Amino acid sequence: MKDPGPIWPKGVSPKPALRQAREAAARIVPSATAAKAGCDYDGNIIKAPFLDHIYLVKLPEVLVTDEKTSHPAPPEVELVLLHYLTNADGTPPAGIWITYRYAPDAMLFERRFDAMAVQPLLRAFGSDKESFRRAAESLGGTFMSRMGDSAYRFIMLPQIPMGVVLYLADEEMQASASILFDAAAPQYLCAEDLAFLGIYLGESLLKKAGKYGV
Repeated sequence: MKDPGPIWPKGVSPKPALRQAREAAARIVPSATAAKAGCDYDGNIIKAPFLDHIYLVKLPEVLVTDEKTSHPAPPEVELVLLHYLTNADGTPPAGIWITYRYAPDAMLFERRFDAMAVQPLLRAFGSDKESFRRAAESLGGTFMSRMGDSAYRFIMLPQIPMGVVLYLADEEMQASASILFDAAAPQYLCAEDLAFLGIYLGESLLKKAGKYGV
């Protein structure tokens, strides 16, 4: 199957929202925004880490490119990055995990989140702890002890840690998985953007394991 790349939730086009996000980003003060978002700032460019990528956000032109390839960011990634920057208020990570359903308005997208983010992880890793470990570590994940059968923490955006917890199947229990967000994440992103982060993280793990689209 051809890899279509990161996807926006089915039936939703990011284009109208992206136009609005660019207009809002053009008005921010780059140095102050970078500090609040936990990003580096050099001249008129904010360096924004996004999982295992770094995107360069040039302002006020609002040009978002991959630091390594110089290619434009995928529109879905650009939209979430711009929302993150324009909403940044300096709130630090809370150090408390929540599941997606506890984000404000998550009920609108929870079924899609489960179908597109959680269930693919279960199909791929529900009985394959070693593949999950390799994929998580290749994305820069940090092992978390005392959580499930295997769990890793990721820095999705500088102020938004995320976690993935895997419970393996056994004779009595089916496999299960959870995608976790730091409790401060809703300060930066709406429920729809957080759903995209979960889908993106899940797909990234599947790609690293060679299981995407299988």
